[in-house]
Amino acid sequence: MEKLSHPFKLSKVNWIYSIIIMLLFSIFYLRGDGFNAYSLGYVMGSAIGTLLIPLIFGLIVWFIRGKRKYSGTYTFNIVLTIAVFGMISEAGKANKEVSDSITEITNSVSDYREKIKNEEDAVEAFEEHSASVNENISNVIKNTNGNEQEVYIKLQEFSLLNQKVMIDWQKSYDSILSPRILDFSILNSPNEFDYQISVLKHYHKNSESYKDHFINRVDIVKELLKDIPSNNQTLIGVMKGINKQDSIQKPVVIPFINSHISYGKNLVEVLEFLSKHDGQWTYKDDELNFDTIELEEKYYDLINKAVEDEGLINKLTDKVIEVM
Repeated sequence: MEKLSHPFKLSKVNWIYSIIIMLLFSIFYLRGDGFNAYSLGYVMGSAIGTLLIPLIFGLIVWFIRGKRKYSGTYTFNIVLTIAVFGMISEAGKANKEVSDSITEITNSVSDYREKIKNEEDAVEAFEEHSASVNENISNVIKNTNGNEQEVYIKLQEFSLLNQKVMIDWQKSYDSILSPRILDFSILNSPNEFDYQISVLKHYHKNSESYKDHFINRVDIVKELLKDIPSNNQTLIGVMKGINKQDSIQKPVVIPFINSHISYGKNLVEVLEFLSKHDGQWTYKDDELNFDTIELEEKYYDLINKAVEDEGLINKLTDKVIEVM
């Protein structure tokens, strides 16, 4: 007896099962990414891609089984189930990768804090910390998608910007700690005055830039993330964390930066004063001697302001480390 052939089509069970799977996937994804054109397109694209594989397998089995009725529909459900479990497994792995990367970033902050406490090289410590942060953000980006991924891409942009500002400032601060700066024994030529003053002005300028960046960092992040839907859960969580850290750090860091700005300004004034009155003072036996009492009083008035700034910097440094 000749076997009857039937056209390939999905059964009602196939359609119901597929719709349930896609609805669950949509709810899960849209809950985190928000309802918008991008996320809707992503869900639709994923749905088509996910259904295509079991559909192909079902069609192949339908051919192999002689185009029997329902011969491919069971295969469709089986393959779709396998695909769903595969998606769940991949999602689990991706979530673990993201979680591990965020933990690594947290650990990197702790390591950086300890290195600063132990007075290790600040630039090197920050560069190592930044490299770790960028590597782990890249790993998060690799294991996310959609607007969630875009959030981390923009955060990485901010991290790189922040890294440049911080390293430029730290290097300029390190430069004024050079033994050459404020070595009165070599301040005996216009070129030397110009060099030391330029180093101090560079430090002062970078301190101003650091302050400007720090004050505006939340607005910078908001600008970078402006195209992300406001109801995106990753965005909400990130901004909540940033605002919280900003509220904790700002009361400590702003006075810290201001003390550096004042320190740079006052040191410049000290050297400009000595340059202006070059020939009216001498340096011998580790002491400055001025031709007049007025000059001596003016010098000590200027240098005492710088010493006061230095004391405040040392005091606030420990507090800044605590709120990192």
